[in-house]
Amino acid sequence: MEVTGVVEIFSGGHGLGYVTLDDGRCYDLALPASVLKNSRRWDTKRVVITGSLQFRPRMAEMMWFDIKDRKIEGFGCSEDVIYVESISKI
Repeated sequence: MEVTGVVEIFSGGHGLGYVTLDDGRCYDLALPASVLKNSRRWDTKRVVITGSLQFRPRMAEMMWFDIKDRKIEGFGCSEDVIYVESISKI
């Protein structure tokens, strides 16, 4: 899938980030390490993101979980998570 919106990245933890689309929808992001290491470069920027849609597992008191090779926080803005394959500023 491909989405356009404003990304927000929280440093620390397991890389919680999300993108808010123009229509108000929000998707949590499983971000690559290169983006997390340079979070200031990306935080609050308008971007185009491509990736595959994954679903957050429902588990009581989940702190984090794995999506492929990435860990993300167990909570966020939606039950849908985009496994980010590419990200670019607009």
